[in-house]
Amino acid sequence: YLGSNIEGFDDQRAKFDYSGKIWCRTYLKLTDCYPEIAGDVDRLKGTKEHGACLFVANHSSFLDIAVLCCVLDPVFKFIAKDSLKKFPGVGRQLVGGEHVLIDRSTKRSQFRSFKEAITYLKNGVPIMAFPEGARSPDGRLMPFKGGIFSMAVKANVPIVPLSLANAHAVMPSAGFLPVQSGKDKLRVFVHDAIQVEGKSEEEIAKEVKEALLSELPWDQHPLEEEEGADA
Repeated sequence: YLGSNIEGFDDQRAKFDYSGKIWCRTYLKLTDCYPEIAGDVDRLKGTKEHGACLFVANHSSFLDIAVLCCVLDPVFKFIAKDSLKKFPGVGRQLVGGEHVLIDRSTKRSQFRSFKEAITYLKNGVPIMAFPEGARSPDGRLMPFKGGIFSMAVKANVPIVPLSLANAHAVMPSAGFLPVQSGKDKLRVFVHDAIQVEGKSEEEIAKEVKEALLSELPWDQHPLEEEEGADA
């Protein structure tokens, strides 16, 4: 890749990442899966006005990656499992785009990825993370893994939750192709930014969870909450 060989050319891999965005947009258009976008949409259009932030979203389908690549216009970097670099297409984009790859089996890798993400944030590059740490098998929001929100605290940037609705119904967690059209089903809601200064990770996690659930359908809420609502 040219950016790897010429100093100062595409340092943030924006041009490389844009090629992935084109592929994702084409794929979603061809499969009739382009999402509706609602909420604070201006937050997605650039970092000059708002600065860097930590985007976080619920995760229930491989489709989430393509959807997020389409709606997040500025240069941004995913935090993703190191094992994904073996996947055709996706792996090449993650490695070539210098996204943050994490190997949860070693503390050293986790610490290195943590520092890499903070460096991006401090340099004005937004980070996109899935706080659940894995795809939900049934679309319901799962408990969050520790450490994700502390990156925002360390870099002193806000957190912007993104509710991804119905991706699991269009492309199930274990699937690689949509099983139905996403038209009038797939929806991304951009929540107001959550400020992190002076808050514990537990307080931040509670605010993020409440925001995500506020724009997710009931079949994506944890079972105990759904049962409580029916009582």
